[in-house]
Amino acid sequence: MIIVLGADMSGKTTLAKELSSHSGLPYYHFVADSKYEDYLNPLVSLEMHRAVCDRFILCEFPYSKILGRKFQFTMKEIHNVMLLALMQKPVFILCTHKPTAPEYSKETYLPYEKWDMVLSTYRKLLDVHKIQYMEYDYAKTVVSIDVILKLEERYSSSMDWWIDMHRKGYGATGSPNPDFLLVAERLGPNNIQNLPFSHGPTGHMLSDMLARTNTPLGKFAVTNMVKSFRRDPRPPNEQDKEFLRTELEHLKPRVAVFMGSVSQNSGMKIAKDMGIKTASMVHFGYYSHRGIYDVSMLSSQWQKIINIKEADNEQTGHRTIISST
Repeated sequence: MIIVLGADMSGKTTLAKELSSHSGLPYYHFVADSKYEDYLNPLVSLEMHRAVCDRFILCEFPYSKILGRKFQFTMKEIHNVMLLALMQKPVFILCTHKPTAPEYSKETYLPYEKWDMVLSTYRKLLDVHKIQYMEYDYAKTVVSIDVILKLEERYSSSMDWWIDMHRKGYGATGSPNPDFLLVAERLGPNNIQNLPFSHGPTGHMLSDMLARTNTPLGKFAVTNMVKSFRRDPRPPNEQDKEFLRTELEHLKPRVAVFMGSVSQNSGMKIAKDMGIKTASMVHFGYYSHRGIYDVSMLSSQWQKIINIKEADNEQTGHRTIISST
């Protein structure tokens, strides 16, 4: 998957269409009116795993902020889309070419005087969430289409192990190389698309916790200990442990956080034996079953576990300028 971002008239569509035409990858063009389902459904079905996306749900942040319009997605929707997209290891490209004032169409959605603010917000958003990306200015750099497509192919093929798990209904979501992997218990009954914590009370509690603690989505992933269908009440078995070991081998988290006694008793030793740091916390369900949805206490615990300041990189540490080859 290739995701092309940028302010108006920065060269997004030209680049995205060229990448699509050279590779035969499907082309998706998202606009201000694109709905949550327009993003999530092709991600769930894996139709967008090998595709070129002209804009993405991330574009809602800079445009709503700078133009002062209502944000059209809930934080839960943003998390569902972004965590599932990130696990498919996309190549992010930020187009940075700024047209001159005479070149800028008066019919363009974004006012010219706000162009720089939108680009700055894109950069800040990607940097804050520790999402690796390339910068591309077509007037300054001769981009190699082949290099980008080979990178996309390498990224996509490296997730074949996850594709199999996702198709079977128990794939993780989030960063493909997280600092922090949250290992919960099992899929909740509301998670009809088989995505961990995508719906229901505990799903909203997770999003609330991530937002309150400013957890970078590019450094977070979540999975379940029981690798089975929704509503399966069985305890973890040896196959589940092998699947967890596979996830840990590929994701290589800095810390594996086991939520609830089921995951702690079954998975913590596996992570420790693999040399991965571990931590534990109370499961959201412990509180939600008692009608408690305030995550203040859990957020404090999570903040201490992840120790975000220690994990931070330089602000520009995830930015690459595309060079000619």
